Amino acid sequence: MKNFRRLSALVLFISAFSFVSCDTEPVDPVLLDNVNNPENPGTNPNNPTNPGTSDGSYWPLAVNNEWVFDIEDEGESPMLLTGTQTIDGNLYYTSSSGFVDSGTGDFTGESSTGIRHNNGDYSIRISVDIPNQEGMQITVSPYEYTLLKDYLEPGQSWTENVQQTTSYQVEGVTIPPIVMDIHLESIIQEKGITVDVNGTTYEDVIKVKQTMAYGSELGNLTNVTVYFWFAKNVGPIKSETQSAGYTTSSTLVSYTLN
Repeated sequence: MKNFRRLSALVLFISAFSFVSCDTEPVDPVLLDNVNNPENPGTNPNNPTNPGTSDGSYWPLAVNNEWVFDIEDEGESPMLLTGTQTIDGNLYYTSSSGFVDSGTGDFTGESSTGIRHNNGDYSIRISVDIPNQEGMQITVSPYEYTLLKDYLEPGQSWTENVQQTTSYQVEGVTIPPIVMDIHLESIIQEKGITVDVNGTTYEDVIKVKQTMAYGSELGNLTNVTVYFWFAKNVGPIKSETQSAGYTTSSTLVSYTLN
């Protein structure tokens, strides 16, 4: 049971931080209200029936596109789009990475990030694959949320509520699934700005503020605020994560587009 609980926490941690890494702090319970609606793509507040129209690409997607980031206190880390995947008629460009429970080295797996661009909406699909661990079969449901709506103006926002379920199968043992509720609030803070990153000047940049609150019955409650900067025809150039009184950053060092 000790290994089961540690693995459950590891799954929640890896899936939630596949795109950004940060620390944890107690979550505001109000942010978790009404999180049982698993699908809320957000809307254009000026015209709720129209998802909006993009005037360009703020995250160019093609196989072998790569962005190399300098992650504070960790060094350089590449994000390479290695392939594509079609799910429910939607095309995703995928990037995968392995993980291991650094505390014990017992549990390993792979986290995959799928990126989708649809008419100005840029969404992230997180999935986790874990091989059988000590006779336990583990299934983790994917989840998806919107990272950017490039047609919105500063001050306009959207909210989303999603869930992720981790199920376990052990012969002769009944283990209830672990459900993680995720509530996201996002807002466009600035648009059309110029930003300098690592000696390079990027124009036509959008700054997004995103607050994520998530938790499960295990008590893994987290409240994280992340700021993202996206440059037109380049992609993500910078992020800052605030949690538990600490701020960490990731900045673009180089990129290759195809």
